[in-house]
Amino acid sequence: EWGAKIYEISHIRRRTFNKVKSIAIFRITSFVHWLLRSRSWRSIHSPWLFTLLTSMRSAKFHCADIETLRTELKTNTEVVPVVDYGAGSTGSTSTVSGIAQLSLKRPKHARALAAVAAHLGSSSTLELGTSLGLTSAYLARHSQTLTTVEGNPHILTLAQSHWAQLGIANVRSFSGEFDATWEAFADREYDLIFIDGNHRGEALIRYVEKSLPLLHPNGVMVCDDIHWSPDMEEAWKHLCGMSEWTVQVDAFEWGLLTRNQALKREHVRIRF
Repeated sequence: EWGAKIYEISHIRRRTFNKVKSIAIFRITSFVHWLLRSRSWRSIHSPWLFTLLTSMRSAKFHCADIETLRTELKTNTEVVPVVDYGAGSTGSTSTVSGIAQLSLKRPKHARALAAVAAHLGSSSTLELGTSLGLTSAYLARHSQTLTTVEGNPHILTLAQSHWAQLGIANVRSFSGEFDATWEAFADREYDLIFIDGNHRGEALIRYVEKSLPLLHPNGVMVCDDIHWSPDMEEAWKHLCGMSEWTVQVDAFEWGLLTRNQALKREHVRIRF
């Protein structure tokens, strides 16, 4: 009996190791392919896109209080029950520090999203995937109203406490699986939609297609982790093939789409 259990455990560990190894190899290969076809953001000719990218790199969007909170969360050992509707569940519980270290967007990308909201003068921004609410805080400070949706109610409660701590009061938040709660937040038009949840290719395509009627004609949609897995990469290729989009930006860690008809059609891979 014990021999069978030991064999089962070793088999599970071997499968997990092989899966992690396969994902690592894919991401390295994907990055090399992307890097060989990418170019510097400084080479962009479109005034609209160049201005946006310049703004996205600006240090003026840095928020010291949010980054102080980020540092604190990375040492917070509070246990959080896992409620994961997407890819990547690893157990029944996690910790705040684990989420802060593995799931939060890097400060560089949080600032970039804030810059997009500011560039658009966003009156209403939608975020699918709240996590601990730090990226939400950046978005809220440059949007009149932020609507954010988080699948895990325990994590959303933490995020709400973080917004209160940061003095942010222009957020309306919903808890639940995105599709199940869709009607609750599909009540308005959004200038910026940020999709950062689930991490399954078919789900990304579905969320983008369902979000299209909610997106302002000159609005922007940002999709996170587009090269996270083979099916996410295929989903991004599918989205880029949709006729709606005039500008498609692949920055490897995220992709940006807009259907602004005043812009020339282009697909660019940029080193950001």
